[in-house]
Amino acid sequence: MSIGFIKVQASTSRAELPVEGATVTITEGDPGSGMDLLSLQRTDESGQTDAISIDTPELSNSQTPDQAKGWTDVTVTVSHPDYDGITVTRVQVFPGVTTVQEMLLIPRGGFPLDPGASERFDVPPQGL
Repeated sequence: MSIGFIKVQASTSRAELPVEGATVTITEGDPGSGMDLLSLQRTDESGQTDAISIDTPELSNSQTPDQAKGWTDVTVTVSHPDYDGITVTRVQVFPGVTTVQEMLLIPRGGFPLDPGASERFDVPPQGL
């Protein structure tokens, strides 16, 4: 096993305004068979979380096409009372790298979604 890192940047208005106080959860696993909570944080005044370490496969797993995948998939969810929630699944964390996951939040009332609405994005696997 190796270690990779992930941190989250929450912002609004085309990534120009940081969102302070957003709740960020990072989980690993399959929703159908169980999820492990890896981190629960709030964003700071810059809209960022601290980086957390994630167990990842060895770097050599991504060096040739016949190897297993060379990253760990996590799910990142961000919520804030003034914004619609957002979830991104299959965020890829690679060994020895800090992944910065940008989360662009839409203010409630700024887009015609139901109150309490949430958006979900699924990242396709890398074609390594």
